[in-house]
Amino acid sequence: MRRTPLAWKNLVNEPRRLFLAAAGVGFAAVLMFTQNGFRNALLDSPVQLIELMECDLVAISPARYMLPVDQRFPKDLLRRAMSDPAVSEVEPLLIELWLAQVRVAGKKSRPIRVVSVPDPGWLKIRGLSEVRHKLQPPGATLIDSKTRSEYGFANDDAELASQVIELAGKRIHVVGSVTIGTDFANEGTLMVQEREFAEYFPIRGNGRPLEVVDVGMIRIHEGEDPAKVAARLTELAPRMWRVLSREDLQRQETDFWEGQTPVGKIFSIGTVMGFVVGVIICYQILFTSLQDAMPEFATLKAMGYPNRYFIGLVAQQSVYLSLFGFIPAVIVTWGLFWGLEHFSGLPMRLTIPRGLLVLGLTTSMCLISGLLALRKLLRADPASLF
Repeated sequence: MRRTPLAWKNLVNEPRRLFLAAAGVGFAAVLMFTQNGFRNALLDSPVQLIELMECDLVAISPARYMLPVDQRFPKDLLRRAMSDPAVSEVEPLLIELWLAQVRVAGKKSRPIRVVSVPDPGWLKIRGLSEVRHKLQPPGATLIDSKTRSEYGFANDDAELASQVIELAGKRIHVVGSVTIGTDFANEGTLMVQEREFAEYFPIRGNGRPLEVVDVGMIRIHEGEDPAKVAARLTELAPRMWRVLSREDLQRQETDFWEGQTPVGKIFSIGTVMGFVVGVIICYQILFTSLQDAMPEFATLKAMGYPNRYFIGLVAQQSVYLSLFGFIPAVIVTWGLFWGLEHFSGLPMRLTIPRGLLVLGLTTSMCLISGLLALRKLLRADPASLF
């Protein structure tokens, strides 16, 4: 005979109660999604520029423990790297943070990241290939479309061209836009030709602005071992630069923001708090549901149903409840992440692995709550439950 799906019927018997229960679980899931999303944005945003680099190896100063730090190495080391038979091409990337102050007419001066535009193909920035030709005139720049609105840049290219904008106290002209993204250290980005670094930041590198490099991008011949080439190049001047794979540089950035700053820990604590809040909400929901059906459960227990039957029953009901709350939570989170990314410029990515993580937390939350709510039934004598 077909068994009655008691867990399912207990849950859907009262639609109003089910709606409120799903709303409570969904609220906790959205809270965990949001806290986890901010934490992931903290880890994803610093590596956005690294992800855009089309190279096999990268070179940085050994004192550069994270990308926004102002530590550089001599450009001559990139020229020396070309003597290695495994190296096919090199390209410098200049980044200025501390000297870069931008002011839009009518707004106060604000720090901004300025990045050089390398030869074609080294940075896969969306929109760059279409507008890079506009950078030929002196004083031309491209703006990251995700730059914060507080700077005062216009949203339209025609309006941008007519705005009076100064970089490091000198006039600069915005001729187009690209898409990079902001992070917790940089609220906006301008891109200029490498030669412009000498014009706008003449004191950079002790008066030799074009002879120091922030990040060196290196390509090697097919079939070469990147780890061996990186070690060999580092030995050219181990005190002046460090050569590593792009993945290792990404890992270094992520480890710093996650382990060396309190921000990552704060968002992790927020996720835990969301989990605890969800356990409390689910416990109240499931306890009330079990309490209302206690006479029926007592009858089943008196008939000889073992405790494992009730544990399985509540576990099924908890899983169903987690799914009822999780599915609408995903939809709400999609909209919330879109709005947060549009407002802040941070990469709020909702990937399948991250969604599965929150699903696992939501299911665990409901299971823990259900088992806590079941304690009275498991311990009590059937006659005392009537």
